[in-house]
Amino acid sequence: MPATREEIDLAYRLLDLDLVDCENRRCGKVDDLELAGGAGEPTYVSALRSGPGALPARFVRRLRPAARRVFGGAFTRVPSELVDDVDATVTLTKTAKELGLGEGDRRLASLFGGEGSD
Repeated sequence: MPATREEIDLAYRLLDLDLVDCENRRCGKVDDLELAGGAGEPTYVSALRSGPGALPARFVRRLRPAARRVFGGAFTRVPSELVDDVDATVTLTKTAKELGLGEGDRRLASLFGGEGSD
């Protein structure tokens, strides 16, 4: 059975959306998708990946080593069952801190004495 347009557009729909935690705080972006499903089974999004280490997977294979040097290798995996809603943003069911998201934002805020500098 051929894939429908809606199924094919899934990556375009999710990639680069802001992640918002259950306290309505922006805590990153969807940088990559983790897919699951075996042969003959439906493929589904099992997790979202956020962080600089998730970006190289989206580059052409030849550029990945250079991208890893620039962006680093760390990313945070957010299981799909922790996604509450997908609209203009992806709303999560837990706080950014519980998920290990938004660390870079917190570090920057602490440098400038802003919100999240706890």
